[in-house]
Amino acid sequence: MFLLVLFMFVDLVSCFDSRNVVFTIVSQAEPYHASVATRLKQDIDHQVFELEGRRPIVHTTHEDFPVGGAWTIIPLLRPLTEKHSGSDVRWVVFLEPHTAVRCGKLFEALTAADSQKDTMWIGYPLSDEEPTIIHHFTFYEELQDDGGFVYPNFASGFAMRITLMNKLLNEIESGDRKLEADFSIDAAFELAQLVYGDASRRGPLLTPDLRFCVVSADNCATYPRPFDLCGSAIAEETMLFAVKTWSGFHATRANVVKKTWGKHVTNLYFFSDKADASIPTIDIGVPNTKTGHCAKTMAILNRVVDMIEDMPNIQWIFLADDDTILGVQRLCEVLSCYRGGAALTLLGERYGYGYGKRETAAKGYDYITGGGGTVVSVGAARALRTCVCAALSAPDDMTLGACAKRRNITLTHSPLFHQARPQEYSREAVSRARPVSFHRHAADPLRLYAAWFLHDDRARTHQAREEL
Repeated sequence: MFLLVLFMFVDLVSCFDSRNVVFTIVSQAEPYHASVATRLKQDIDHQVFELEGRRPIVHTTHEDFPVGGAWTIIPLLRPLTEKHSGSDVRWVVFLEPHTAVRCGKLFEALTAADSQKDTMWIGYPLSDEEPTIIHHFTFYEELQDDGGFVYPNFASGFAMRITLMNKLLNEIESGDRKLEADFSIDAAFELAQLVYGDASRRGPLLTPDLRFCVVSADNCATYPRPFDLCGSAIAEETMLFAVKTWSGFHATRANVVKKTWGKHVTNLYFFSDKADASIPTIDIGVPNTKTGHCAKTMAILNRVVDMIEDMPNIQWIFLADDDTILGVQRLCEVLSCYRGGAALTLLGERYGYGYGKRETAAKGYDYITGGGGTVVSVGAARALRTCVCAALSAPDDMTLGACAKRRNITLTHSPLFHQARPQEYSREAVSRARPVSFHRHAADPLRLYAAWFLHDDRARTHQAREEL
């Protein structure tokens, strides 16, 4: 009996190898991100050749599937399933360019999952402790006895059976599974929502597999690598920081900026509906609106582009809200990897509009959500300054995103920028990275800044003074 079980196990292991797996790196065309994705592709290729003497199938989405909204995964369902229909492929492994992979251990995890017919997708499980704004305050009460609703940590990678992908695609196209979201905010959470459906017609929940890790350990098949520095941090003096505010917040939010990250920048300007010498602010001649702020942002962008004509050292513009909490040193480090000046670079946290509905998916577009800050190269600022607002209170970030698409300016996503407060994000995901920004003041924004960014900013300022 023992020998029979042993032979069955050996047969199970031997019938699963790299021919049953497709690696899909969800990549970006921007040169730095493309180079990181290429290195990961080469590493996987090398590992699998060492293990099995054959070349694996590895896709980079910006090259192989350059479809709008590929980062939300849903637009990849059709091209991936069609490309590998009738092949030996049983699993698709989705990775981010900064995901480290140990192929031997990953194949062990996939072999185990493949033997469990009810296991349809695996990854590191994230969950919400309470309803959050970035997840539309959605909370699945019916799942509390099952451990709650979980979604994969994309930075750790995840794997999905191709049969599940086919099923999702067929149900979406038949109308049995509805795509109803206008906005794509957190692709991992929204993909898990789509797979699960609702209590009346449950799909498979993510099966947790702790070999998909959030920090490197001996047992890990995957884990997120730290974001690279591409040389020395850029000089802070090469950035102009433009803060959007209004007269009702001069004494509160604007002063918080001055007491926190504003102390560590050289070129700081506040743009408002009124001139106020106590800050000081620049009156841009646009009345305040409760939402959208498109006219205000475009007026600021135009004013800044005019200003930097006499500031030849400026390579970057950072557009911030007056309740953006920023790590200046970390921003300088991140920008070492990107092209400023005349290049067309637009960087921040990416959201999407239109990808979640069949009738609008082809017209969907990305935009940099403004609360976490928008980094704009001088060249991109000049190209975007003539964008037109549909209305005074139209969404400024969405207007810039749609305009950038029309002008073939590709947006670049960085998960280090955040549209919400730290507590809105999964603790494992946000604490393992080096965030650049958060948005919306907590009860004590000074303490939030001190907890996340003050040490680095103070060290940078101290070093700059010593060098003088």
